[in-house]
Amino acid sequence: MDSLTQIVLGASVGEAVLGKKLGNRAMLWGAIAGTIPDLDVFIKFFTDEITSTELHRGVSHSLFFSVLMAVFLGWLVNKNEKLALGLLVVSVFGLATIVSPFTFIQFLFPVLILGLLWLIYKTNIKSTATSYEWGKLFFWSLVTHPLLDANTTWGTQFFWPFDYRLAFKNIFVVDPLYTIPFMIFVTIAMCYKRANPKRAKFNKIGLIVSSVYMLWSFVSKGIGYYQFHQELKQQEIKYVDLETKPTPFNTILWNAQVETETGFKMGYYSLFDTKPIGFSKEYTKNHHLLDQYKEVKAVQQLIKISTGMYLVEEVKEGLVFTDIRFGQMGLKFDDKFPWMYLISEKDGVVSVDKIDPEFDRIKMGAIFSNLADRIKGN
Repeated sequence: MDSLTQIVLGASVGEAVLGKKLGNRAMLWGAIAGTIPDLDVFIKFFTDEITSTELHRGVSHSLFFSVLMAVFLGWLVNKNEKLALGLLVVSVFGLATIVSPFTFIQFLFPVLILGLLWLIYKTNIKSTATSYEWGKLFFWSLVTHPLLDANTTWGTQFFWPFDYRLAFKNIFVVDPLYTIPFMIFVTIAMCYKRANPKRAKFNKIGLIVSSVYMLWSFVSKGIGYYQFHQELKQQEIKYVDLETKPTPFNTILWNAQVETETGFKMGYYSLFDTKPIGFSKEYTKNHHLLDQYKEVKAVQQLIKISTGMYLVEEVKEGLVFTDIRFGQMGLKFDDKFPWMYLISEKDGVVSVDKIDPEFDRIKMGAIFSNLADRIKGN
């Protein structure tokens, strides 16, 4: 999920674990812990783009990492909370300063670091929490991050080092109906003193409301899957696999990716639909075109990342590899897929380069307008 959602979830979990003892500091540390797994985005500055994509939501989103980091942070914060907070500020903002290509960031963040360090130094921090209690706060704030991300299309490698990725594909990476009500209740809870029972009450309501919505997303996905399955049966379309995922910002309109022996078909279904589901033409797999490059590491990585859901097209410059898992840039069946790579060869050297999609603001506005209309039904 997006960073804001993870901050809200981490803060709420921190409050649930240690709010009565620490008040808003429990929320602060929970929010910090809730963002730590996403620091793996910095990998892209130290390796190639395909490798960083492969490693994204890997070890940092695992149960192993949550346990190890919780023990370390629990010990460190219990030893010296000010020092721990200072080290996190320096490491996170310092790393961002180093890798940022923007001059104003390189100037602003060191000033921000100094300001935060001065604030930490001046703040009187006393805690009665034990190392075990700190570790408990950090574990639950950390582990709920990958568990939430496991509901998205990308998923997480929760059981690392085992090469298996959890991806339930029941919620979009940004969903306002999950985040906004949750954030409202957590913010209300924050306004009460730690001894006030209303604080725990509102925080609990936030956790319940967000959890109920997550459960609803599974129900909605199940309805969508059933409707796609029935329509494929009705239209006598033979398939080997059927994947469904939510369209942006909602759990009403679902996208189907239907795998056949030779290709993929796309389809959309809204819970408000009254007409039969229409499916696209078949996009031919052409996987055999990659046979000549199967020994190339980058190609092997792309096949692994896409979990086999990819298309290959022959062009003048070489081959275009298209990862279709995240759908198209729009609701029209002829819209482009955003995750595309060009595989080319020159003088015996094979290159694999990301093809950056072209974003047109006017077109993007039309896409969101079409999305809103399609959610209402066909």
